[in-house]
Amino acid sequence: MAQEHIAFSKALEQVVEAVMFENWMRFYFISEKLEAPQQENGERPLFMAIPDKGMERIQELYPHLYPMALAINGKELDFAASQQCICNFVSEHLEGKTMSSDLANMVLNSSTLNTELQLFNTWVQAHEKQLDEGFSEFGMWKNLYAQWRSSDQVKAWVTELKNAALNAAANPPKDTVQ
Repeated sequence: MAQEHIAFSKALEQVVEAVMFENWMRFYFISEKLEAPQQENGERPLFMAIPDKGMERIQELYPHLYPMALAINGKELDFAASQQCICNFVSEHLEGKTMSSDLANMVLNSSTLNTELQLFNTWVQAHEKQLDEGFSEFGMWKNLYAQWRSSDQVKAWVTELKNAALNAAANPPKDTVQ
């Protein structure tokens, strides 16, 4: 059982890192496609525009994540494309290599992943102004998030979230007849 927990935790960490990396790329390298026609909402499509030096730096510092940057750079982006980028990366570069297919599916469908993604999104929103003040390497994002994640206040919040999820699972809503 301990072995399975360790494998799950490691797989979870890899998936969360992929989500964080995709988010980091969008945060710093998203750009409007000025030559594209305006959409119905009056805005131009967004695309990933990582400069050559940035791609070199990603390949040097994060070679395990480089395939994700390579796959999305220059592509038009929306929520579905971002989600697909992450799923493709997990499927093509993690599943069957660093984790089994069963484990990948277990992680992707877990409430634990949902909690981690909720925490990460909360962190980005809470620190958006700070992150926007200047470019931060992905490693800095990971360090800042880890510090925030290990604070007593966040640990208490995580405990509350887990307890709420357990309570919801133990007490599913009952169907009522009107």
